[in-house]
Amino acid sequence: MPMLLLHRRRRHLARSQPGDRSRGAVLVEAAFITPLFFVLVLGIIEFSLAMNDDLALAHSVRAGSRVASASGNDVYADYGILQAIKRESAALGEDKIERIVVYEATGPGEGPTDTCKGGTPSSICNVYDAADLTLDKDKFGCREVEELDKYWCPTDRKVSLAAGGTDYVGVWMQVRHPYVTRMFGRAVTLTDQSVIRLEPRVKA
Repeated sequence: MPMLLLHRRRRHLARSQPGDRSRGAVLVEAAFITPLFFVLVLGIIEFSLAMNDDLALAHSVRAGSRVASASGNDVYADYGILQAIKRESAALGEDKIERIVVYEATGPGEGPTDTCKGGTPSSICNVYDAADLTLDKDKFGCREVEELDKYWCPTDRKVSLAAGGTDYVGVWMQVRHPYVTRMFGRAVTLTDQSVIRLEPRVKA
């Protein structure tokens, strides 16, 4: 009788051991795969949010450049550009906007100079930040020293077809997209630009 019980116990152990080994293998595989799965999911979420901000940025600069083209050498052209950016950047959030540059370009696709990108206005660019989007119209017009668009005054922009044609105007923006999980860092800087030719108002 004891021998029979011992034999049955051995058979039970022989049947249970393969299952125990497979369960152990599953746990080991899960320990490796689960972190990778969460990294993949979080990466997709972070990439999607960054893409959303990138698209909002693209819409903003294009809206600004369209207004710039239509405004031509209107004294309040830059004010109109900023208002268009303000409307289009609602999905982006003004708190993410670091810099807006309205600049003179020599042709399609040309970006602003490093000086303008760095935040220093010059005779070929006006530099703004998010706070300037909420300013009143009386802060623009480049007729007074304290007005923000005095460096590259809108009234100096060429809108005549003579002598080389109308100016190219560009709108460049820099935004800071903060990561939600911070698994990939604290934030990423996004930039985009749009260059368009001013609509002619004078033939010669």
